Amino acid sequence: MAFSTQTSREALRRVLANPLLRHAKASIEEATPKQIALSGPAGFLGSRVLSSILDAHDHRRAVGLEPGEVVLLSSSPGNLMSRLINKHGHARMASVRATRVDYYFQHDLDSWRDQLGSLGMGGSDAVFVNLAALAGPRADRPDAMMAVNYRAPLAAARACEALGFGHWIQSSTQAVKAERAGQVPYSRWKAMADYSLARLERLPVSVMTLGLLYCKNSGVVGQKGDTLNMVDLALLPITPIMGNGRAPLQPLEVDDAAARIAYLALTEPTARPVQATSFATVASKRASADTRENSTPPSDSSPAVPGWYEKKCEQRHDWARPKIEPSRQYTWRTYDAVGPETMTLLELMKTFAMLNGRTLHPVFVDYRNFETVLNVASLGNLNRQFVSLLRSEQDAERPIVGNPETFETLLGPNAKLFRMRDALYEEDEISSSGSEPPRLSNRRSIKKRAFPVLPALEWVWTNYRVIIPGTNLVLETIGTYLFGKRFASDENWWWIRTGAMTVLLGGIAAGSAHAGAEFGKLYADIVGAGKWPPGFWPPWPPPPD
Repeated sequence: MAFSTQTSREALRRVLANPLLRHAKASIEEATPKQIALSGPAGFLGSRVLSSILDAHDHRRAVGLEPGEVVLLSSSPGNLMSRLINKHGHARMASVRATRVDYYFQHDLDSWRDQLGSLGMGGSDAVFVNLAALAGPRADRPDAMMAVNYRAPLAAARACEALGFGHWIQSSTQAVKAERAGQVPYSRWKAMADYSLARLERLPVSVMTLGLLYCKNSGVVGQKGDTLNMVDLALLPITPIMGNGRAPLQPLEVDDAAARIAYLALTEPTARPVQATSFATVASKRASADTRENSTPPSDSSPAVPGWYEKKCEQRHDWARPKIEPSRQYTWRTYDAVGPETMTLLELMKTFAMLNGRTLHPVFVDYRNFETVLNVASLGNLNRQFVSLLRSEQDAERPIVGNPETFETLLGPNAKLFRMRDALYEEDEISSSGSEPPRLSNRRSIKKRAFPVLPALEWVWTNYRVIIPGTNLVLETIGTYLFGKRFASDENWWWIRTGAMTVLLGGIAAGSAHAGAEFGKLYADIVGAGKWPPGFWPPWPPPPD
């Protein structure tokens, strides 16, 4: 089949830019066109999954194949479609439509079955990608996390099974494997949803247990880049680090996650690889071999020497995964959707600082003030749920470390996950001479950030209840930095907080008394003279006669 030069160039650009097409182009072309229901399409991950699917649709059109379609599940489908058309254009959105759903209240099988069925969805080529999630509580809806993370997905999955869907893709979290998974609402409802999906008899299911997501293009963690974010803590003159900073993390670049989820949605579920559930500490060994060969256990004077904990890290797949029936082995897949690097929280913040041209000055603080602040408002992925899990993992005998090898090679044997440490180098796009297209290396630069002062003030204004716990956190951080860990000990903390609040309230009282005295004097002058004092009002001189 002959193509125009412009079409060929556009197709080549798509192949080079998107790892989904660069590594799995043949699989995308061989698959039958899919009907994909996508929940959470406007989210940090969902918007990128949609972009990857649209790239695949464009490629299928370019080679003369039916692209398939996407049905977006949204609480505001009209506004969503308007924004997406402005972003992607009418041509790319030709295979997309949207419908209204409400994860807070839509919890019965009949409503989901009838809604999806009325849209013409069903059969072996229908796929449901569930990326909708709620990571923190809502004051106006006490059961919101249960509704969004458990009840609505369970009802939708049963409806998909009744309609004969060919595949269900579930976004879960590595937190379901932690020791405190049952104590933290988000991980508890996600774990229960995973188990419910494992009990379905006929619906093929793929579960992505996602790690900490970040975006290399906007330099943020877990949300859009124009608001206060977890990364911004590394831009402060001194950075509070929760606990001892040893909790293991495996940050995953969000575009890598999106490309692999889109691949699962666009290809045949029968071709999915199986991830082994052994005790092999593949991720730990890889990270250790790369940068930590000579690491030693931390001492009291050096509370966060990197890498020492890796000897303890194991994958507790025996109890951390749902128990499924033997017959379900053919239709159930679960993948550790985590990054290729294992690093501590302290190393993560140091990397963020280095990527932004800063030097991190860490201060190890207690969890209590941080948790009190995050009970009011979150900083991207840094929320109360995340902190609770960090707290359990930093001192765990066997911290949770995932094995990303199967997830990494979903797109093909040569596909690689982005490594955050590669971003310490400049962008390295190797241009070849002649007619050869440019070859993209694995090195990319993460966008540098400046501390968002105005968004921070807006965040405090909107969440005014953070002022008191935030003041306590600032006092603890500065005091610990100046005077050591003993400054924030339990026996000293009551006196520190009481003294600080006394000084603050005393200042407010003194200022109020001074303002009151000045106002009383002004009022007496006005009453006595029957007019404004000279030079007080109006503030400008009267015009000459």
